[in-house]
Amino acid sequence: MNIWDYLNTVGGMIWTAACIPLGIFLSWLLVWVINRIPAKWLCDYGEEPSEELLSGKRVCFKKEGIITAVIFCISLVMCRLQFNKGFDIYFIVLSLIVFFAVMTAVCDIKYMIIPDQFTIAIGILSAAVSVYDIIRGFKILHSEWWAVLVGIAIGGGAMMIIDLIGMLVYKKDGMGFGDVKLFAAVGILTGFPGTIYAFILSLITATVCFLFIMLFSKIRKNETKDESATENETEEESKTEDTVSASSYLAFGPYISAALIGYIVFFDTIYYLANLYLELF
Repeated sequence: MNIWDYLNTVGGMIWTAACIPLGIFLSWLLVWVINRIPAKWLCDYGEEPSEELLSGKRVCFKKEGIITAVIFCISLVMCRLQFNKGFDIYFIVLSLIVFFAVMTAVCDIKYMIIPDQFTIAIGILSAAVSVYDIIRGFKILHSEWWAVLVGIAIGGGAMMIIDLIGMLVYKKDGMGFGDVKLFAAVGILTGFPGTIYAFILSLITATVCFLFIMLFSKIRKNETKDESATENETEEESKTEDTVSASSYLAFGPYISAALIGYIVFFDTIYYLANLYLELF
């Protein structure tokens, strides 16, 4: 059903309005879950949990919760408008995928780790809705069953190539294996050529965030230089800021999650623009 026709129905208005309190609830649930999952989930293999992880006070609703609430509300409304009457299964499953994607981003930003459990959840939900899509014959997500396998190969393969380049150039991992597994799980949902679009989205998001972080860091450095009493203090603070900035953009999980959410909420627009572009050739 057309979006505007859907919004003109009573059911459409109720469902769309219900996305707001549902988004707030999911944000509260995110805080509750992250604060109560085993500390080991937020540690690298063989790493011991820190006191902060063991305390169970990892995120709070007043800080992370408000931001995630806005993300959830907007994402759920956009998802519902695209997958409206007759496609409730899509809306429910995709909303759960958005939930786990945001949790993944929060964990990677805060602890530089992508819990395998969240990746598995995204993979299982993606597989479930993909199988439903193919069996019912809707073919909204995948035109053919093999598109899922190609999506997995492209998603995981792209991350592995970036990791290999990082190892050759910087002599260290360019991409954590958690990112490889996460994008492979994303590939189940996006398939082919969707995984290519999702990969491009992740690169665009990473580039924009990188430029913003570097600009913000430069502004902060200039302010620090003006306020610092000695050059040593300035250099020490600048090094600290560089470390913080680096940790902010080297965690690629948030960009993968953002690409996944963007793919879901702008599904129709992405394919419309892609088709317009392909018609030029």
